[in-house]
Amino acid sequence: MDRNMTAKTLCPECVGITFDDVAGDAIGALDPMTCWKRGDTLPDLPHFSLSAKNGCSFCAFLCHLLQERLPKQYAAVTETAGCPRVVTVKLDTPAYTMRSDLMVVTNDLAGNNEAEEEDGLHSLCLTFGSKGWPQDWRVRVRVYQHPGSTAVSESLGITLKVPSTDVLSRGSIQTLETWLRTCNDEHPSCQNVDSSWLPTRLIYIGTHDDITPRLIQVSGASLPLTTRYIALSYCWGPPSQTRPQLTTTIATLPQRLETIPEHILPGTHRDLVLLARRLGIQYIWIDALCIIQDNRKDWETEAASMFRVYRHAYLTVVAAAGDSCHSGFLSRPGVGPLAVVPFQSRSGTVSGSYLLSWHQEYSAWDANNPSHMSGCSWATRGWTLQEDVLSSRVVYFRDTTSFFRCQTQRCLEHSTTVYRNVHRWQERLGSSALASPSDDNSSRTTEGRDKKNLYKLWRAMVAEYSLRNLTVEEDKLPAISGLARSFNVGLDDQYFAGLWRGDFVRALLWSTRHDAVKPAKFCAPSWSWASWKGEVGWSKSHSLPLVTECKIRHIYVAPLGSDLFGRVKGGYVDLTGSLRPVSLRPTDVSVLADNDPYRVDLFQEGVVEAWARGAIDGFTSSGLRNNGSYKEPDVAKLDCLTDIQALVLAFGSAPVGVDPDTDDLIFSQPEYPLGLLVVAEKNSSLMDMPTYRRVGVFQAQTTAAQGLQAEKSVFDIRLI
Repeated sequence: MDRNMTAKTLCPECVGITFDDVAGDAIGALDPMTCWKRGDTLPDLPHFSLSAKNGCSFCAFLCHLLQERLPKQYAAVTETAGCPRVVTVKLDTPAYTMRSDLMVVTNDLAGNNEAEEEDGLHSLCLTFGSKGWPQDWRVRVRVYQHPGSTAVSESLGITLKVPSTDVLSRGSIQTLETWLRTCNDEHPSCQNVDSSWLPTRLIYIGTHDDITPRLIQVSGASLPLTTRYIALSYCWGPPSQTRPQLTTTIATLPQRLETIPEHILPGTHRDLVLLARRLGIQYIWIDALCIIQDNRKDWETEAASMFRVYRHAYLTVVAAAGDSCHSGFLSRPGVGPLAVVPFQSRSGTVSGSYLLSWHQEYSAWDANNPSHMSGCSWATRGWTLQEDVLSSRVVYFRDTTSFFRCQTQRCLEHSTTVYRNVHRWQERLGSSALASPSDDNSSRTTEGRDKKNLYKLWRAMVAEYSLRNLTVEEDKLPAISGLARSFNVGLDDQYFAGLWRGDFVRALLWSTRHDAVKPAKFCAPSWSWASWKGEVGWSKSHSLPLVTECKIRHIYVAPLGSDLFGRVKGGYVDLTGSLRPVSLRPTDVSVLADNDPYRVDLFQEGVVEAWARGAIDGFTSSGLRNNGSYKEPDVAKLDCLTDIQALVLAFGSAPVGVDPDTDDLIFSQPEYPLGLLVVAEKNSSLMDMPTYRRVGVFQAQTTAAQGLQAEKSVFDIRLI
């Protein structure tokens, strides 16, 4: 771009937004007497509009923000008769934000990216105000590279490029091809150890648009087992959307094997066909078409193989841009006007321009974190968790950009940064991760430590999974069965309705959070977290050492079908443990944190003081809801519980102080009883042994509770 033309991109009144690489902020922004500030009148914005017409790109940008992006509640005020319509815009202080100034909160299990993310110019902060508005409107606009000013981008550390609006453009496809080629050629850990596997069915699409797709039975197609295919992960959508979705049924299977005309495919499926052909991949896998939806045996068989489908796919495409099978993912809206900002370094000879855009990303520069998917419907669906985790390579298509993740690195379509702090799932869950080179004590210790970490990771995955929704409630266990099968490779353990034998006592200590409810149909025994619909979790203290007090004698789960990791129709646990009757009283809410699930005090007959705290299943852990609303806990639920017994499972740790250097909690040695709250099952006397049902969990937090152990009564009981 010609430098003279660049100099004309800002009017004299907008030069104050230019970044100063010596002061480290906008010119004069730290001086209240010269702070940059502009004003105009809504809705026409005559001053900004005239300046924009004369060539000021930032005035045009201000017009776009105020006329196209202003929140509805603010716009409504300006339309009210007699309301002041003067609006001002000023720079925040500091005006420009560097990446190091931002705090990114994430639950990413792969850790942070501090060692890989270099500092640089990130965004410009603006504040819009008007007397008629309830409060100021604060806007953070992104800083992007100018295509003709590489030196400026390097000097200021600008890593973002304005994303392309054409997903199938040659440049966009080349970016994706580069990611895949790099992964294939340079990432040994990303290659399938055993790639000799294909799904039961695939969809043949060829590489040309004049080929009509069709379903094929792989066993009769003589395909090499190394044939590449792309798997799709997407939202089916609500029933109103999924009913008209094209599927394969017993009746339509012969027709699907003949042809699947593209014009009858829903938008998301059709977009996958277009993308795969551009990448030169001739086969795709879509669950709605590759699984016979009304054949229960076929559905169970394919659901049991789901982990292999995604594990062995050459690439998984995540359609995160919409909320149903009809949304598609290749169409992108434009980012709106771009403000071209000239730059002349005061500390060197660099000159040129950079861009400002309204493009609203989700931590776009921090693409290594799963938080970049927050807010999209795909990330709220139960099935998509294992589809994501089990895939060797994934490309995520959001409404304005795409992300790529393999077992070695993460990339962002419009960023130059490559992140390597990824969670290597294949390495963590593979059998080789726990293979011992010898039989000495050191190797056995390492194996035990690795298993402990995998159990902890499983509980973390369950907590994340419980936040997600399922259209069919009975899919609670099937929708995570592929993940369970993958964990089993590394754990080599017995699996019982969401819990592992080697971690069973600790895993029993889950508690419900935030308005969990019982599913309308049976999903799991009462002792399994899968018996509830809603968020579950484990107390931080439960990850610390436990001393088991009970004896698990037998665990049995009756599968509903052939998949041992799928649906169940019943199950029980036979154990020997200490039981004692208790009564409950709600804990004084003034001493509780909002996220504290332990909201009842436990009393024993004849004892004045509470000896433990309990969390009742389905009794909300907090008055503060996930949607920001507030609702008092329903204490009436406690009145329905009578004849409650405390079943001691183990001795655990409790907080005893705070580390003054780190502010982390300090925990005691395992010495506090903890376990389940149970009630006797009706007609228990007619059963083989006393039978109980779980209604909650408890943990003692005083050493006085240890004395109660001397009065314990040990029983052989059954939990159902």
